[in-house]
Amino acid sequence: MALSAVRDTGGTAGSTPGGPAGGGSAGAGEARRLVSAALRSGVRGTLVVAHRDVLRQVRHPGVVVAQAAQIVFFVLVYAVGFRSMIGSVGGVSFGAYVYPGIIAIQVVMLGVGTGLTYAMDREFGVLREMQVAPVPRMCLPLGKILASCVLLTAQAMLMLLPAPLLGLPLTPARYAAGAAVYLATAAAFSLIGLLLAVSVRRIETLQATVQLAMYPLLFLSGSVFKPDAVPGWLAALMRLNPMTYAVDLARHVLLPSAPGVSYLPVWRDLLVIAALVAAASAALRLRVGR
Repeated sequence: MALSAVRDTGGTAGSTPGGPAGGGSAGAGEARRLVSAALRSGVRGTLVVAHRDVLRQVRHPGVVVAQAAQIVFFVLVYAVGFRSMIGSVGGVSFGAYVYPGIIAIQVVMLGVGTGLTYAMDREFGVLREMQVAPVPRMCLPLGKILASCVLLTAQAMLMLLPAPLLGLPLTPARYAAGAAVYLATAAAFSLIGLLLAVSVRRIETLQATVQLAMYPLLFLSGSVFKPDAVPGWLAALMRLNPMTYAVDLARHVLLPSAPGVSYLPVWRDLLVIAALVAAASAALRLRVGR
């Protein structure tokens, strides 16, 4: 298509009366059409990859059941098991305090795990064939990220529904704000997962790298304990963890009537998450290429 468009451009420029001005106008119009066609092709390729990933998740209910079992485990251990021992935190029950962090744990784990599914598809699945398709190479990771954001945000919205049972009352505004926070979290950590996948080529090494990254992300985020109650050196490590800011932002929007539960200013949480998305997107673009 691009070759025929270039030929048409040459024919039009050569036959347009008015000399160079006419040819320049026709060439600019044809260039805009080529750019528009490339954008449509890129969007179509991204949506194809995203649609395939969403369908694959829906058609495999066993994966959904396994993920739901993880959520139940975290709720039983932290939100229910520790509640009688710890009582309340910042004026709210311990179950209500840790529940935003439990949802963040699920979103971050599956978001970073997106890199593993991308690597598997790249080596053995449909992405191996799509890499030679006439679409921009960024369409492939962008499609994975889009599917991850859709699926993880839907899971987070479902996980928010039983929150009142744990002492976390939700208004429609809080519910929508919480969904937006987890959408941003899914985007940020899916980008990190994809960046790991395109940087580490061997699947075995990537699996070990993802597992190694998970532990500090989860356990140094303050998701299940109060960050300002730890020693100074540990608090400094927690401030280097991007998940800390996602958990803190979730508590800001889901527990606004209990200011004692938040750790950092909301503007700092938003700034760090936005900077993380921008930096990971730029790095992914450099690694993947056009």
